[in-house]
Amino acid sequence: MGFGASVLCWYEHISRMVSLVMCKNHRRWELAFKLITRNGIRTYLMDGFFFHTYNASRHTFHNIICGSAGKIDGYLDVVREQFSCDVTVFHGRDDELLPIDCSYAIRSKVPRARVKIVDDKDHITTVVGRQNAFARELEEIWNNATQ
Repeated sequence: MGFGASVLCWYEHISRMVSLVMCKNHRRWELAFKLITRNGIRTYLMDGFFFHTYNASRHTFHNIICGSAGKIDGYLDVVREQFSCDVTVFHGRDDELLPIDCSYAIRSKVPRARVKIVDDKDHITTVVGRQNAFARELEEIWNNATQ
């Protein structure tokens, strides 16, 4: 996880090349995986991985590297001032990619934000591996939302 983050952060051009080769050609990688494993079932985890990796490397990290991360403060100001919805941030306690302080910083900008720390989970396993629990938490948020 740390190696992948360092490649994306410090080697923007290499990460874009990897993103282009891996993610743009994801159907070929999925076909190869199906042929090697002899598993004909569609692999939604691979779909999600390629989509997330593409978006992370092409958009999120590029924006941070190019210095537009400061816009996030403005977005949080809009959420705080123009919306009245509750905000919940899920963060894995063992996340090595993003420090927990980042989630608490959101709460400092949007006081009604609730930070839910998930023990023994990292950046990915906050959702993957606990889909049912995560779905129940989302349903609880939606059921408690005011119209």
